[in-house]
Amino acid sequence: MPGPAELEIDRRRPVERVPLGDGSSWVDLCTGFARRPEQLLQEVLAVAEWTQGSVWRFDHYVEERRLGAWIRPETMPAAVRQTGLHLEARYRVRFSGVSTILYRDGNDFQGLHSDREMRWLDDTLIAILVLGERRPFRLRPRRDANDPEARRDDSQDVVLLPGHGDLLVMGGRCQQDWLHGVPAHPTTTRPRVSITWRWTSRRGRPDTAPGYSEGRHYSDRPRMPGRRTRPVTRPT
Repeated sequence: MPGPAELEIDRRRPVERVPLGDGSSWVDLCTGFARRPEQLLQEVLAVAEWTQGSVWRFDHYVEERRLGAWIRPETMPAAVRQTGLHLEARYRVRFSGVSTILYRDGNDFQGLHSDREMRWLDDTLIAILVLGERRPFRLRPRRDANDPEARRDDSQDVVLLPGHGDLLVMGGRCQQDWLHGVPAHPTTTRPRVSITWRWTSRRGRPDTAPGYSEGRHYSDRPRMPGRRTRPVTRPT
């Protein structure tokens, strides 16, 4: 790794651990981790290959209210590469890939969910470098999916406000026992970008229920792909 003078990240910044519930789930938050967050935001907006995702819901495709992207290794900004190396050194695991989400303004959002596509959820790490506008990041205990009132209960929610180069890491049983999301924030006009790394220990019983990206059908018509994407013009 480059010396301290060459780093685009500040790996010496203090990390606050926020325990969730009984402590088997937690969030690490490091504010001001990226040294030049506004510059990095513009670099990511320029080099990421943005796509609009849609998911099949019963009889039609529904567009996601955000854009997604992968960043090619040859165009990856130095700060993103350095963050990946820092995470692997700190947590002593090998993360799988880097994905990126763009919330173009406060009308874009991501509902409460867990990253069940990882399948093994008992011991995971999801690291997110947050660039751009500071917006609420909400965590809620997972409850009975068949009880709408329980699912809407926000009395135990934990709300963080990452942005402007903060680094957030969810760990332990967080994906098994908690949901997380970025609610709509209509007064926000500037973009927010999440750059995400994931790891699972692959221990415990895998989650085999259909994931978010798998299609939901109610007819005997031919099955449609659960999720599709199309390229979009690079945001400015």
